[in-house]
Order: sequence, then C-alpha cells, then structure tokens
Amino acid sequence: MGAALTRDPDLDLVETIDRAMQAGRGPLMVLDPESRQWQQRPWTDVRDLGLRIATRVLDAGSGPRQPVGIVGETTAEVVAAVFGCWAAGRPISIMPMPVRGSDRRLWSESTMRRLRALDCGMVLAHGPVLELLRGTAGHVPVHDLAQVAGWRWDSEASLVRVPSDSPAVLQGTAGSTGTPRTAVLSHNAVLNHFWGLYDRTRTGSDDVLCSWLPMYHDMGLMLTVSGMAAGLATWLAPTSAFARMPFEWLNWLSTSSATVTAAPNFAYNLIGRYARRTENVELGALRYMINGGEPVDCDGMMRFAGRLQRFGLAPDAPAPAYGLAEATCAVTAPDPGLGVRIDEAAIAENGATTTIRRHALLGRPLNGMEVRIAEPPMKVPVVTGRDIGLVEIRGHSIFSGYADDVATVGTADWTPTGDIGYLSGEELVVCGRSKEVITVAGHNVFPQDVERVAALIPGVRPGGVVATMAAQRTEVRTERLLLVAEFSGKRVTGTEDRIIAAVMAECGVVPGKVVLVKPGELPRTTSGKLRRLEVSTWFS
Repeated sequence: MGAALTRDPDLDLVETIDRAMQAGRGPLMVLDPESRQWQQRPWTDVRDLGLRIATRVLDAGSGPRQPVGIVGETTAEVVAAVFGCWAAGRPISIMPMPVRGSDRRLWSESTMRRLRALDCGMVLAHGPVLELLRGTAGHVPVHDLAQVAGWRWDSEASLVRVPSDSPAVLQGTAGSTGTPRTAVLSHNAVLNHFWGLYDRTRTGSDDVLCSWLPMYHDMGLMLTVSGMAAGLATWLAPTSAFARMPFEWLNWLSTSSATVTAAPNFAYNLIGRYARRTENVELGALRYMINGGEPVDCDGMMRFAGRLQRFGLAPDAPAPAYGLAEATCAVTAPDPGLGVRIDEAAIAENGATTTIRRHALLGRPLNGMEVRIAEPPMKVPVVTGRDIGLVEIRGHSIFSGYADDVATVGTADWTPTGDIGYLSGEELVVCGRSKEVITVAGHNVFPQDVERVAALIPGVRPGGVVATMAAQRTEVRTERLLLVAEFSGKRVTGTEDRIIAAVMAECGVVPGKVVLVKPGELPRTTSGKLRRLEVSTWFS
C-alpha cells in the first residue's frame, strides 16, 4: 500500500474532498452500461464539474441550505453533484431509480412527492427519467446533469462554509421492518465516518475502490465519498449493470485490480453458489471485501471465499461488518487480514440446550463509535453463555434525527438499532431484528435460522425465503409460523413437506403454513433486503 492520509483537523468535509480532488492521486472510472466500456475522468475534472454544479445551485436562488435531490444511474456527473451541492452549502437526497417492470409514472410521482416533502429546492437528474420527473415536478426545477459541462463556472467563488452540524445527506433508510424514514446526516458525521472507515481498513494512496452499489444506499454513497475524500482510484459501475450481469462484478474487480470492495449478502451468496461459471479473472489484489448484509450469512461468505481462491482471492479478504443509515453507514468493521470468523453458540429454550448457531464476528466499533447491549424489549432466543440483547450505538457518526421528526439525537445519547445481538470481547455479533423474532409454542427463533434451513431444500431459490409470524387480526393464529419460499426451476411436488420436516428437525418449531411462489414475488427494499413484515400481511 502507498502512504496513508493524515487528517487535518482544520479542514471540514468539503475542504477535505476539495484538497484530495486537486491532488488527483487516482482517476474516477465509470462504466458505460451500453458500450460496457470504462470511462476515465481525473478527479480534477470531477472537481471542475462539481464547481459548475455549485454555481448552478447558487444561481438558482433556492433557500439557504435547501436540499437538492439527485436522481440517476451512477455517472461522473452524479458523483460531481454530491461534491457540488456540498460546495454550495446544500444537503443532498439521492433517490432510488425505478425498479425494472414497475410503473414509471407512479415512480416519478412518488419520487417527487418525497423530494417535495423534504423541501428540496431543485432536482438534478439525467437519462430516461429526466422528462418523467419534469412532468410531475410541479414548481420544483429539474436540471439535466448531462449538460453540466456547459454550465457556467464561477472560478472566483469560494466554497460555501456551513457549520459542521449542518445537514449534508438526507439518507433514506432501508425500511425492511417498517416504513422507510429519512435520516439526517451532518457534514461532521460524514467526515468522521470517512476517517473511521479509512483508518480501520488501513487505506493507502495505492488502494483501488470498486463498487456497483447504488449511491442512494448508504454503503454505496459512502464508498464513493471515500474515493473522493482520499482521491483514490475509484471504479464505479451502475447498479443496473450488476442486476443484468452479476458475474461481471468479478471482471470489474479483475480489470481494476481493486483492493477494496463491498456488497450485501445476496451478492456473495449468488457468486459463491455459481462460481463455476467464472473464468479468466484475477482477484489477487483484493484485500478487503466488506459484507454489510444483515446478519451476515457465514456459510455463504465462506463458500464465496473458498470457491474463488483459485482466482487468487486471499482467504482473509472477506470482512463482515455492521452498519445502518442512522450511523452514516458502518458502525463496526474488522481489521484487515482476519477473514470470516465465526462464533458458535448453543440456542437454549426452556432450560434445554438445542442446536448450535453460527454467527459472524463483525469487528470492533470504528474510532469514535461505541456499541453496548441493552435489555431487549421482548423475549428473544437464549444464547448459552452470551449476554444477548438490543444493540445500541452512539458516537461521532450518528445521525441528527429523522427529517420528519423535530426531535434530534445527540452524540452522547444511545440510539437503539432494532437489532438483537451480543458482544464477543470487543466485537459485535448480530443475530436478527427485534421486530422479526418468531415465537411458536414458547420457542423463540430468529427468522434467518429458519430461512437458512428452508433454503437448503432442493427447488428452493437461495435468498428467496421469508419466515415470519401472521399479522395481527388475521384468520391465521398469530402464534403460527408462516414460511414463503420462491422456487427455482420446475416446481417439485412435496417441497412444502420437506421444508416443514427440515425446519422441525433443525429449529425445533413447526411451520403452520408453507407457501411456494414464483421467483421475484417476495417483496424487497430498494437495496434488496427482504420485507418480512410485509409478507406477514399476505395472510390477513
């Protein structure tokens, strides 16, 4: 690795990024999904685009610190828009693109409704969604980012200075266990997160980042910010390119000689399961592969690492971590070179030890962050020898509150995450979500344990299983376990019975109802997480 950066306490977020861009250590590379060619832009050019955007934002005459909406697939202009809005003293809110097959008109109306609710003074967009947004924007101006190179640049204008506690990002939460909300992240929270992740991953000037994660997602945005703030060589592919050709991710890693990347559980599971389809890639440069899925699938991550060793992947490159939008992104992460490490513990119910459960160690809190385990708000599975409870966090990267809630959260306050877990030494272990714990005949189990067993049954689609309880006021007794699985290939008679038998044997609970559905029918968040609580309403 090359030399590491040293934090200058006199520089704020915008100044840190501005200095790194001018230093120009590595280029920004963005994949054109149509030609499948990488387009190179020096960071100095991205800075120029960003200052043109800042000039346009300031010329627009919107209210001071009024948010700017950003919509579009990842391009150099979208990356520049992040810096440009911050340079103009404006927070950003990046919106998800429409899901394939969805009604684009309804998506446009919903997107503009969300942006107006956030009091956005303008929208920066590009591509086929531009005119859709303009058609539903009302009084909010929508500007074409594809034209930014021709916008005026006031070279004499200085960067707008705002207090460090001013909003920088209005970050949408996943909404996997309820209605999505918008976390307000300050300039200082984003800057502290960058330095915390930079220090933990021991990043140097020779590191190369590669990501296909959407920039509306906290992990995708913060990886991009890390590239900008360190001036690193950064390779970004639009998420739609991964969706069409997921195995191209390995080619992108190989072509870029990437050293750092990140992805959720399902991507590692998919690639690992079908790794035999891969050939002619070189992954020897990779040293840190973040898995921020909730919770991390130990077996899937180890399968990925094992099957890709023949392409030079170091077995200690995987880095299971933990994060959430309310903490800007990462809360805990392991030191480099540790790989997947597993804590095995027995699940005990009614005083009797049952099965062994394997959970990934998710590393120590980043510098400036703290984690503690509090008394859970409801009954949870008992893990022998572990003090299991509700994960709470606090620190320098914590959000200021929700955009729709006047109450704010100070860095001295403990914030409940909704996750259930425990500490193993200094490292965090996450078992599941408190809202999703399943109780059947006095037994408490996490849905992931049931889903993992069901996914092993032939014909069940990996990553396409939901275990949940019936919603309140339904005809199904609320203590009954509901299990919905997507099938792959031809539907096989008797699959439901095999699922019930396997769950009974492995988890000690009996599914009250098993339903097989077509691939893609299970509801997911925009970041691909299963919406278990929504599935429970199917039976109402």
